[in-house]
Amino acid sequence: MKTIIIEDEIQAISALMADINRYCPELKVIGTSGSVDEAIQLIKDNKPELVFLDIQLTDGLGFEILEAFQKGEFHVIFTTAYSQYAINAIKFSALDYLLKPINGDELKAAVAKAKTINSSEVQVQIENFIKNQSLQNQNKRIALQTSQGIFIHEIKSILKCTSEGNYTHIHFIDGKKLLISKPLKEFEDLLCNNGFERIHHSHIINLNHLTSFIFKDGGYVVMSDKSSLPVSKRKKASLLEILNRMNGI
Repeated sequence: MKTIIIEDEIQAISALMADINRYCPELKVIGTSGSVDEAIQLIKDNKPELVFLDIQLTDGLGFEILEAFQKGEFHVIFTTAYSQYAINAIKFSALDYLLKPINGDELKAAVAKAKTINSSEVQVQIENFIKNQSLQNQNKRIALQTSQGIFIHEIKSILKCTSEGNYTHIHFIDGKKLLISKPLKEFEDLLCNNGFERIHHSHIINLNHLTSFIFKDGGYVVMSDKSSLPVSKRKKASLLEILNRMNGI
């Protein structure tokens, strides 16, 4: 698998190459680069199958490189020293990332996943990632990966998310739903700064589709589809505070 590393720290390049040799010997590193313009040319000249892409480069962001390649021409695995904003942006498009210092098992898992995704799915992921950079929170689109493929939805079309063990049911305002093999916590991290709130260990709701918060029977909410969901004791105060703030109280 022809591989290019885009990274502006020599030590980080050396460490990643050592990890690749140890954990993923099937990868063939054919070049490295530390700048945006040089990386774009390197990719065009060598047509890699996989690119490890650092988020922060000396002359710009790794994201800028993707804007030159939107046709699923290669798989991409981001590398970062940690930026929650950047990680959330990556997760919204179901792309992979590795935190520095890179863990060998996580590297193997990311490479194995890259091998299973076809070029059309990669194109969907990258296009969505790039588009989201210019969108406001409620207009952002999320890539949801199921056993059937990757599906793009505007987050404002999501009504609620419900937990089922290590799986999450995504319910949409049109009545459709998807089963995603990720725990609810992952969607809490993504959605709860974008107009959503976790009201229970099993439920996240879109506040724009909340019609009432009923205090009796332990406390529950009613959504725009007439469904009722319980509110946990520890979430009641924070939900009430949010609703008061929304109403200017």
